[in-house]
Amino acid sequence: MRGLKGAAGAVGLALMLAGCGGGASEPTSETLGKDAGIRYDKSQVPTVRNMTCDRKRGSIRFGLNAHKDDSLPEHKGENDSEDYVCHGPDRISLAVGGRTVTAPHIAAEYDLYGAVPDPLKTVKTVYGKSLAEDDERTLVGEAETVTTKTAAITCQKNVWETFPMTTCLWANHGAVGAVDFFPPAGRHPEIAEAVARTKELIETGLVESPR
Repeated sequence: MRGLKGAAGAVGLALMLAGCGGGASEPTSETLGKDAGIRYDKSQVPTVRNMTCDRKRGSIRFGLNAHKDDSLPEHKGENDSEDYVCHGPDRISLAVGGRTVTAPHIAAEYDLYGAVPDPLKTVKTVYGKSLAEDDERTLVGEAETVTTKTAAITCQKNVWETFPMTTCLWANHGAVGAVDFFPPAGRHPEIAEAVARTKELIETGLVESPR
């Protein structure tokens, strides 16, 4: 884990989530498909409904660092790892370490690989190496894992200091990522909403390599 982690509440995101399909209490899974051979040249600024996203800038690093999996083939291109942040209309201000900073609603990391043969196994490995072993975070409840046709996603509610977070780790056949959701209205973002947002980040934040 590098840099600053955590956030204070923002009512605006709670309202946005309520307007974006926010009634689901449980995320739903699909059968994870076989490797279709899709790989990625790079990541790009993702598109998330009702939010403005940009490449992470400045000296402060928000969000969980998904530890590299050295067992996976390396990405051949440049910029194999990038961080992005997404802000809603109401900014989150944090008072941490004697200073006040503006935090994002979402912090997302994308790590590219030459191949990820088993996304479900990989996301469990990354969860164990990063979130579950992070002694600065207290896990709340049980982790929930869902699969789509192309990706595996594991989400966990947690607390850093006094800040309730929800964190999702994901993997598909060409990339691995970490997403921290900062707390709207001082509460944990719901896992079903975190899964839905993570799907958006996966679908819009990766640039496929030409076949």
